[in-house]
Amino acid sequence: MRRLFQLGYIDPGTGYTIFSMGAWAAALLVGLFGTVLVFFKRFYYAVKARWKTAALAVAAAAAAGGIAAYITMAPRSSNFTGRIIIIGFDGLSPEIVEPMMRDGQLPNFARLKEQGSYSRIATTNPAQSPVAWAGFASGQNPGKTGIFDFIVRDPKTYGLSLSLSRMERGRFQKVMNSRAFWDYTSDKGIPAAIVACPLTFPPWRIAGRMLSGMGVPDVLGTEGTFTFYTSEFINTEKETGGKVFHVKRSPTIFIRLIGPKRGGAGGSAENVTVPAKVSLAKDGRSAAVEFQGRTATLTPGTWSGWQEVSFNLGLFKTMKGIFKFYLVETEPGFKLYISPINFDPRAPYFPISYPGGYSAELAKTIGLYHTMGMPMDTWAVNELRLTEAPFLEQAEEIFLERKKMLEFELGRCDKGVFFCYFETPDIIQHMFWRCRDAGHPLYDAQAAARHGETIAEWYRKTDAALGTVMERCREGDTLIVLSDHGVASFRRSVHLNAWLRDNGYLALKGAGTRSGGELLADIDWPKTRAYAIGFGAIYINMKGRERDGAVAQGAESDALAKEIAAKLGEWRDEKTGEPVTDAVFARGEIFRGPFAKDTPDLYVGFSAGYRASWQTAVGATPEALIEDNLKKWSGDHLFSPQLIPGALFTNRKIAAGDPSLYDIAPTVLALAGFSEDEIASCDFDGRDLFH
Repeated sequence: MRRLFQLGYIDPGTGYTIFSMGAWAAALLVGLFGTVLVFFKRFYYAVKARWKTAALAVAAAAAAGGIAAYITMAPRSSNFTGRIIIIGFDGLSPEIVEPMMRDGQLPNFARLKEQGSYSRIATTNPAQSPVAWAGFASGQNPGKTGIFDFIVRDPKTYGLSLSLSRMERGRFQKVMNSRAFWDYTSDKGIPAAIVACPLTFPPWRIAGRMLSGMGVPDVLGTEGTFTFYTSEFINTEKETGGKVFHVKRSPTIFIRLIGPKRGGAGGSAENVTVPAKVSLAKDGRSAAVEFQGRTATLTPGTWSGWQEVSFNLGLFKTMKGIFKFYLVETEPGFKLYISPINFDPRAPYFPISYPGGYSAELAKTIGLYHTMGMPMDTWAVNELRLTEAPFLEQAEEIFLERKKMLEFELGRCDKGVFFCYFETPDIIQHMFWRCRDAGHPLYDAQAAARHGETIAEWYRKTDAALGTVMERCREGDTLIVLSDHGVASFRRSVHLNAWLRDNGYLALKGAGTRSGGELLADIDWPKTRAYAIGFGAIYINMKGRERDGAVAQGAESDALAKEIAAKLGEWRDEKTGEPVTDAVFARGEIFRGPFAKDTPDLYVGFSAGYRASWQTAVGATPEALIEDNLKKWSGDHLFSPQLIPGALFTNRKIAAGDPSLYDIAPTVLALAGFSEDEIASCDFDGRDLFH
């Protein structure tokens, strides 16, 4: 299987399959249609004979239905006429914000601090973006939201899946089990506009508007799979975050745009593809790509505009997508990057907004935009398919798209709650931390000269965006600006399953075997007492819970968890002598609620600089214990949460000490006029920041 360790997804093939009916099914439908016609013909003559009685029955049913619909669907009125504006800058770190404010580089953040308040804000445990933003929206810990890692497992099968999206019977389902603050405000008819908040796919039905964020897949059903055509030799053993194909450089090159899998009655499934022809100019300065009656003219080193494509899924179904080309070079070799194909916001195959036409309204207002929940292609940079320059251009475009949405909604939001999310600061730090950390194994003086200020530049961009918001604030508005966590250097990659193996807790099949594959392959389950997945999660292999459990539940499993935690707490890196872990948390310490039973038995809080490896995330067992992180993904936040707090700014004075992400939801309700008893009934894990 293709090894893919991008944050947020396991494998490009882990998408959905669109099932299509063949000719036999069409014939069956024709037969069924005929049967239905016979039925309605008989029904028609029966009603005709008793038309007065039927008319009265229909009228009564319509009246009853109308009354019921009015009672259940009519919006409740609210006396709240203010505006609560919340801006989320993912990954904004106090360690960078505070000195930049002192140096006068972030004038708008400094001004907001002077007008109101600034504080560090505690993140969730674990400090992962989906966990954190779920806590922000719901005011509840992972034991209540059910969101506790990017990767989750089924103990009955040991199968792994993503927590960002879930499909059942051809429909995507909500992944967060808690109510969010916009649910409560909707109950009272208080309008909300929620733009790109993580974990809002599929979109929630609210009093207002919502554009889904992190969790929206590409047309393949993954969190973002690029396609790359190259005339260079392909190392098939090399990790890749996309679909890479070898082609021979020639004046005409035939390629394919890859769409979703289409399944048939026999159970087989293949990707629907669209053929395209690339014609290279004789002077090597351009290329023309023809597909579906369209032609895109490309110049090396330049992004194309948005391209439109349609995938025929059969039985009158079509999936429309948008994407971009980046022609890396035409000579001496040929290299063409095709971005992950996003759903077309004007006609998405699955709903990505509420109301359904909201995504199209935004496209009409600001132009086409990225709809994928994780739109920046970090893995293409990790795998050297794209350089930093086009990646930064992509980041700039995504940032400007979101800023246009922000300005559009601020301009028409007269009252209620408005939230807008910016992921760009987080991703920039993930990819460029190596350029500011001389101790990082991938630090390079030349790269530092080019990009050593890139992170600071993006902090200044966020400051400018904040200035736009502050200019549009009215008297009486409440403005809350926050990040979900900070960021620090990711220098060393930790293989937790290798540690469990070396300490006698995990066994592999075969005498003397030192390494095991992804997705928990090659593990000898009857001899295994603990295993790791995700970014710090350790599960005891319990009898009665796991399919092949080896440890009795109760005293035995509790004692084993304590033993593992104690040993992990003593673990030091042989290379550096530094402690690998900052803290190891037992389930009961950090997970409380109805879904705590599904959470890890232990969660590792790594020391800054150390992080669970991409291999650990997908359940692999490499031979080594710890390795240098040699990927450009060099900054991270998957450390012990107390080491990487977020930043919080408000235009009001914060009364509560030690703010946390769990405080935002109850604060919104208090600002919106909810009583103390109403707020208490919501079972929040936070409190009102301003009282």
